[in-house]
Amino acid sequence: MSLHETRKIKLHQPENFQFDSIPDSHAWDNLHDHPTVEPVGPDTIPVIDLSDPKLIEKIGKACEGWGVFLISNHSIELKLLNQFCSQMHRLFALPADVKLKVAKADSFDGGYGGDPFSRFLPKYTWSESFTVLDSPLEHAKKLWPNDFSSFCDVMEEYKTAMNRLGRRLMHAMLLSLGVSEEEINDTPFGDFSKIKTVYSLNSYPPCPQADRVLGLPPHSDTGFVTFVYDNGVSGLQILRREDDNGPKRWVTVPVVPNTFVVNVGDLMQVLTNGRFHNMVHRAIIGKTYHRMSAAYFFSPELDVKVSPLSKLIDPGVGPLYKTVTWPELQTKRSLSYGHALDAFKIDSN
Repeated sequence: MSLHETRKIKLHQPENFQFDSIPDSHAWDNLHDHPTVEPVGPDTIPVIDLSDPKLIEKIGKACEGWGVFLISNHSIELKLLNQFCSQMHRLFALPADVKLKVAKADSFDGGYGGDPFSRFLPKYTWSESFTVLDSPLEHAKKLWPNDFSSFCDVMEEYKTAMNRLGRRLMHAMLLSLGVSEEEINDTPFGDFSKIKTVYSLNSYPPCPQADRVLGLPPHSDTGFVTFVYDNGVSGLQILRREDDNGPKRWVTVPVVPNTFVVNVGDLMQVLTNGRFHNMVHRAIIGKTYHRMSAAYFFSPELDVKVSPLSKLIDPGVGPLYKTVTWPELQTKRSLSYGHALDAFKIDSN
């Protein structure tokens, strides 16, 4: 691990966030690049009940018009979600020197540290995270040598429940576009072994000068779909596109108990040939309350090539995006944080 990378990880420690004034290394410019609005009226983010008879129609409308929505009645038991949040709090409450025992050796490894792309950012984020690529067992043994099983058991149960929910929802997304069951079987969603799941536990400590720091800068997720669950503290904002109701604006995602936020990712935009659009979002910091969240990512396996579904391509126009793999998209994001998909657009001229 380089000194540069070690320094980044240490600066993500809450114990190091006790400043009389915000250091330049953490002070972000342009936090007010667009107005911020509440999720009311035309900016009301859809909340979709998964037991709704019109589920398919509503999911399609939300993916095409927003790129983000909340889901309720998702069948994951509240008991499990409470246990999951409890373990997340338990993790981030550990002393800094203990958490650093499982520090990431590389930005894209599992373990403790910051956003995988943090080394490409101009400033440090006001956050810390713990990434699970497969199983947290080896890391948990280092964090709690005598009591690691409770953390692992809850994480494994959560993973099983999320994989079941993700498969159901991604299936419904494609059905909303008129894609048949047979056609879905020819996509990565038809064979779930081609889907790679990763989840990240995130901590956003409060800051007295919250309007000068960021938990996570504006970006879209590179995979297919992301599910976000939090501890009931507000902080997630999505960038609403310019429309008849106003210019681009940051919409604060409401805190609705026992719901998940669902973000459409870059590769879902590619697969649907632009019918669904990704959602640019960011994490802001509060002055008083400590927000924690878990982002569960559904992406293709590294060797899976993603291209627009033929059924969704206009014969007179052709595909809007080139064939791309997830690693190729990740590489472009490293070079152009938040604008990776632009490199794979097909110029129609």
